[in-house]
Amino acid sequence: MNDSILAVLALFRDALKRLFADEAIPLAGNIAFRTIFSIFPFLIFLTTLAGFFGSAKLAEQVVNFLLSVAPEQIIKPLTGEIQSILTVPRSGLLSISAALTIWSAMAGVDSVRVGLNRAYNLKDTRSLWYVYAMNVVFVIGAAALLLVVAILLVLFPVFKSFLNSFAPTELAKYATIDELRYPLAIILLMTGLQISHYFLPAQKMPMRFILPGVVLTVLVWVILSEAFSIYLVNFNSFASTYSSLSGLFAAMFFVYLSALALIFGGEVNRVISQFGKAEDYDQKP
Repeated sequence: MNDSILAVLALFRDALKRLFADEAIPLAGNIAFRTIFSIFPFLIFLTTLAGFFGSAKLAEQVVNFLLSVAPEQIIKPLTGEIQSILTVPRSGLLSISAALTIWSAMAGVDSVRVGLNRAYNLKDTRSLWYVYAMNVVFVIGAAALLLVVAILLVLFPVFKSFLNSFAPTELAKYATIDELRYPLAIILLMTGLQISHYFLPAQKMPMRFILPGVVLTVLVWVILSEAFSIYLVNFNSFASTYSSLSGLFAAMFFVYLSALALIFGGEVNRVISQFGKAEDYDQKP
């Protein structure tokens, strides 16, 4: 067998060993629970931030975009509750309730920080206040980034209308919003993961070192979403086991598997660094 194939197989074997050695299974459960717990507070803060800038419709725009690219069978049980959040006007960005909402949304960010530190075998010695401040910046930054995406989604049809009026022959060169949904979602995922791997762990690593695990995580997420959707349509056992709560448990199980993929991406990066002697990390027992 080709040496490069053997090296890749050895890399994945070592990464899988580390995944279990680092107790990633219970850690992924923690990430899944805290992520589900933080989704609704984050959406509430997103609508509050949009209302603060005078356009609550921006939050609705970006949430509809996210719902359109998420696996339908997984997100469907939560869609009604998510849409109900958008119907409540919010503008008190500096209120106590907004601060509590940010604090609740921080749970998902902090669980990812813990998971990545475990994957990279890092002990976080940063102060508690620094970590809290970083989590807050992540929540606000993510909301701001999504609102920018919403603005671009709103402006894109305006741009195409302008182009149709003054240069109709050029219009065919540009895709429709529907054609751009999934590439834009992949770009958002890649950007978010790259930023998370760079800032959240206790030690900053070069972007080139982070990239393989990020690409692998996104690839696994895409395959996982398709496979899990097919399973829910054809072989769904959640309904018979959890009855009316089946949708919620299916969504949580999907987030749990996604969290495992996230930790595995960090483990792969660590093994690559050891194979290539790129970073001087201590070996795990």
